[in-house]
Amino acid sequence: MTFELNAGKLLGMFAPLWALLAVSLLVNPDAWASETWTFAWVAALPLVATGLLWGFGRRRWRLELTPTALIHHTLGRTEVLEWRRMEPIAVSAVPGLDLVTPSSLHFAYAGDGAGGAIGKVLGKRLLSVFGDGGARRLVSQIEDYRRLHGV
Repeated sequence: MTFELNAGKLLGMFAPLWALLAVSLLVNPDAWASETWTFAWVAALPLVATGLLWGFGRRRWRLELTPTALIHHTLGRTEVLEWRRMEPIAVSAVPGLDLVTPSSLHFAYAGDGAGGAIGKVLGKRLLSVFGDGGARRLVSQIEDYRRLHGV
């Protein structure tokens, strides 16, 4: 089972930038009026970044579920997280920004090496920018998959 990158969720990561830009526009409209092209560039930057990330990364950046592991493919590497070392997955959201920013999937993970003990305490986080539903639905689908395969 594979959950691909969702462009809408990826665009939601930039919502705080637009909120700060709106506050800046309200506080100092004259400076932005004199720098119209700068304002347009800053406002369009999230759209351009999302388009590039989604265009180049939609097939690469994804979550893949196998009977033995959750595989997190990123633009630069692939991380295999074995089910037997993972604790149950929870959703961690930024307080107050649940509606505009993507949350993250958070779980304790006892991996190999020095990061194993630290990973068990601090855990791992994966951005919830995958799939078509919300973060809670994604967690539900992942946990259902784990139960289906007896992990």
